[in-house]
Amino acid sequence: MSKINWSLRLLLAVVAIPCALAVNAFAAMSLIDPGLSGNTQYDEWTNNSLTIAGSPGYPGFPGSGAWPNPIGSDLGGDATLNKTANGTGGGPYPASGSIYYGGFSGDINNNGGTLAVADATPISNLQTVSLQIQIGEAWTYDFYNEVLPTLSYNGGAQSVAPTTSSLLEQFYNGTVEMPTGPEDVFINTYLLTWDLSGIVGTIADFAVSFTGVQHAQLYTLRLDQSDQVSATPEPGSLALLLGIVPAAAWCMRRRRDAAATELAAC
Repeated sequence: MSKINWSLRLLLAVVAIPCALAVNAFAAMSLIDPGLSGNTQYDEWTNNSLTIAGSPGYPGFPGSGAWPNPIGSDLGGDATLNKTANGTGGGPYPASGSIYYGGFSGDINNNGGTLAVADATPISNLQTVSLQIQIGEAWTYDFYNEVLPTLSYNGGAQSVAPTTSSLLEQFYNGTVEMPTGPEDVFINTYLLTWDLSGIVGTIADFAVSFTGVQHAQLYTLRLDQSDQVSATPEPGSLALLLGIVPAAAWCMRRRRDAAATELAAC
C-alpha cells in the first residue's frame, strides 16, 4: 500500500473515532479513591464536565481556538483544567462525549495539544499528589510520544516525572488498521503519583501537564493531594478491590515497531 493511500484511509477513519469512543467509554472503569493518608483533598472532572453539554461556549473542531475559561472540577475542591498549548493544526476542546484532541491530520502519534490540571491553593504542607486520567487511544497512542504527565510547582518550568505510574485498566475499544496490520486500541486508565517530600520550601501552586495525540479523547480526571507521603496501592491490589483483571505495565504494552511510524508518515 502506498503512503498516500494509507494517509487517505486514516483521514477517512478520523470521522468515526469520536462516535466509537464516546459510546464505549462508559463501560470503562470509574475513577477511585486512591486511599492517601493524612489530611487530603481531591478534585474530579466527570465525563459530564468534559463535554460540550457540561462546558458550553468553548471552540469547536478543530479545537485551535482559545478557551474562554479553565474548566473547574465538578467534584471536590477548586483545581482547574487548562489548555496550555495547541497541537499540529488543532487542539483539545469539549466535544459531544469527551475532551477531543481535534485536527485534520491522518498521521499516527501526532501532537494533539497540551492540557494541565492546576491548583493555585494546594493543601498545606503538600507531600503527595496523585492523578488519575482516563484517555482513549487514537491509532494505538494516547500520550504524544508516549510521554507520561509531568508536574511543575511554584510557577516554575520544571518537568517532574511521576514517582510511580500504573496502568489500572485497558478497556478494549476495537481495532484499527495500521501499516503493519490490525491492532487493538484501548481506553486507558492511569494512576500517577508524585512524592514531593524532598522539595525544600512551601509549594504554593502546582500543575500536572500532559500532551495527547491528535484524535485521542479525554474522559475523566481525578486529582488527590495529601500532607503525608502516601503510597498508593499496587495495581494488583486495586484490581482485586475493583474486580478487574490487572493491566499490563506501561513499558510492556508498547510492542510496535518504529518502522510503523515511518510507514505512516506522509
